[in-house]
Amino acid sequence: MNAAPTTLHTPGSMHAVLRRGVHGIGIGIGIANIGTSDHAQIEFASVARPHATQTRVLVRTTTALLTPFEREVARGLGTEVGGTRILGSSLVGVVEDAGASGFARGTRVAVHPVMSCGACERCHGGLALHCAARTILGFDDACGGLAEFVSAPSANLVALPKELDDDRAVFAVALARAMQAVRRGGVEGKTYASILGDDLIAILAAVVAVEENPLARLVAAHDSTLRAAEQFGIRHRALQETGRRGDQELVIDTTGSAETLLAAARMVRPRGHVIAAGVSARATVAVELSHIALDEIELRGAGFGPLSSAIDRLARRVIDPSPLATRRIAIADAPRAIPSLAEPGTFALLVQVSR
Repeated sequence: MNAAPTTLHTPGSMHAVLRRGVHGIGIGIGIANIGTSDHAQIEFASVARPHATQTRVLVRTTTALLTPFEREVARGLGTEVGGTRILGSSLVGVVEDAGASGFARGTRVAVHPVMSCGACERCHGGLALHCAARTILGFDDACGGLAEFVSAPSANLVALPKELDDDRAVFAVALARAMQAVRRGGVEGKTYASILGDDLIAILAAVVAVEENPLARLVAAHDSTLRAAEQFGIRHRALQETGRRGDQELVIDTTGSAETLLAAARMVRPRGHVIAAGVSARATVAVELSHIALDEIELRGAGFGPLSSAIDRLARRVIDPSPLATRRIAIADAPRAIPSLAEPGTFALLVQVSR
């Protein structure tokens, strides 16, 4: 029987949702075993509180978002950091201590999860999101966003406009990923373009793609995803009904599984494009490489995108993803909720961290 979550706070500590390393030991105090996901324990615990520095700002998290990305990290995605990792890549909050930055205390902000060094050749060459020394909140950085406080470089903070509430703003990271996938695919002008997937990014990417190309469609395996597409006015088709004619000019796969990557490669036409925009802890080389070579299919990746454009669209209500949040939960309930992200129709969960 699982123990009840701890409510213990000690000076300089905070509450957080932890993924315990397979071989490491927990750094938290008063850790309660909440459950498991594959081989990792997901726990709610009290851990050391971060601090502002000359280069980093302390943010008090108000709302975080649980997405399939967190589930995949819990299943083993990302580099082992040793010890305990705090989950969470999507959050909004309030500046608690601005350090040496120009932010005023109390400013509402979104936090970009990709932390770059800012000094290397890639950072200076416009590839900061691909910095060789980068870390990603809740992925390969030990400190993620499912915590009461997060420390982040000021360059990773984007101030939120007053008209954008937390429940919509917290989707900015996911929307930026979706926009990046569509941008990498060049969906505009393509007669046959499909977004393949059953997750949050699939629906958001389809919404963005339709803005540029009304003929774009969502291809999904689950009825719940197709119903969501219908609510957003997106053309949609069940995966089992698409056949394998190989007639698509572009297929964006947002799942990253062996099965969906293989399906995407078979759906696309010769000299077509496949965008791999999904991440999975269990993905292996999934396509027939001879098929890629002989049909001259172009395979591209798509990762995180910039937040400013996503926040602008959210603020102007060009896109409102809030209906895709299945429910709101307290941070203490997040460990138990993570496995539910594998259920069809559960696209995201809002996590109320503080008010």
